[in-house]
Amino acid sequence: MENKDMLDPKNEQNNAEPETPIVDPPQEELDDLQTKVRNYPESQWNLYQRIGGAVLGLLCGYLLTYFGQYESIGMYGTIAAVLIALFVPGMIEKRVKRSVQKGRIALMLALAAWMLTYLLIMVISGVPLVA
Repeated sequence: MENKDMLDPKNEQNNAEPETPIVDPPQEELDDLQTKVRNYPESQWNLYQRIGGAVLGLLCGYLLTYFGQYESIGMYGTIAAVLIALFVPGMIEKRVKRSVQKGRIALMLALAAWMLTYLLIMVISGVPLVA
């Protein structure tokens, strides 16, 4: 049934319209860092993302737990952790012009692991969770 429609001369007239040429977008200008990052193989880039994300996640956990113990500066540690978790991956992504999605996931997993470990240490040592 479809073959008859494809061979129909009426359809051939509709397909005879001139095709618009495909224009390739101009190559974007990349600096040295962006070129270096683009040239990394995918597996190596994923490894760097995971390591960087894990380091940022552990840093956020440290800021939340260590500075959270002080009444005077505890709020600043929380604010710094939130700012790091929200904005640093986006800034890195814009700077290197390559996706850092795996790094974001590693950040969240490392932060969750830090918080669960800290909670486990608190429970084992007998520290009350709610004062």
